[in-house]
Amino acid sequence: MNSILQYKHNIYSQNGEDGIIEEIFKRLQIQKGRFVEFGAWDGKHLSNSYKLFEEGWSGIFIEGDISKYKDLVYNFGRYDRVDCMNRFVGFDSDNSLDTIIDQSKFKDQEFDFISIDVDGLDYFIFEKMEKYLPKVICIEVSSGHTPDFSTILQISIAQNNIGQSIQVMTNKGYEKGYFPLCYSGNLFLVKNEYKHFFFTKSVVEIYFDFLYHIIGPNRDLMQYLWDLYCKQEGRTERLYNTFGYVFPENSYLISFLRTKLSIS
Repeated sequence: MNSILQYKHNIYSQNGEDGIIEEIFKRLQIQKGRFVEFGAWDGKHLSNSYKLFEEGWSGIFIEGDISKYKDLVYNFGRYDRVDCMNRFVGFDSDNSLDTIIDQSKFKDQEFDFISIDVDGLDYFIFEKMEKYLPKVICIEVSSGHTPDFSTILQISIAQNNIGQSIQVMTNKGYEKGYFPLCYSGNLFLVKNEYKHFFFTKSVVEIYFDFLYHIIGPNRDLMQYLWDLYCKQEGRTERLYNTFGYVFPENSYLISFLRTKLSIS
């Protein structure tokens, strides 16, 4: 099977990322590397990096909320190989990820994995990353868009927890020397120099791979996607939420879910 999603499984992650990350670094022959994760919460809850920490990795957990940060320090403050930082990562010169890492104990070091999940503004944070570009990035995008939707959502829209499309994030990855590997609910981007370790696919193939590997597939999750993005089929566009943004019709998702859910 040529899908890395066959390795999906959760220990601490939400959508099988633990298994995907394990397989990626197995192929890259990296047993102990460095990570960055934000917003990290307490460093354990739905974390894409805590399993790496347990395996001896070192790195940075960044959390902006002070109460969650206190939990983070409680869990990791005694470890020299971890830096816990109470910061909100943004895309200005004083709060970009590059700036924040420069203020950490890992300044000027290389990273193997960075997990980016800030509910909508991920693209703009990634856009400003220049100095610290890891081998692998796990970054949130929206499954509501067609994978090849190429319009960049404005900050005023994205800040309402509305993610970019796979294509938009992939295009930014191309600019920074990455190729898209897979999508689990989060898009995995890998440095081009490691492409020979993997079977690569187009963004549309990556999207269908995601749909075919939805936890089984999980009928409840498929129904959730239908209700969220497809239920108002018949309109040219569907209202996404109270912020007034509408997702353009996603024919890929509609046709797939109609078949799987036996919707006429």
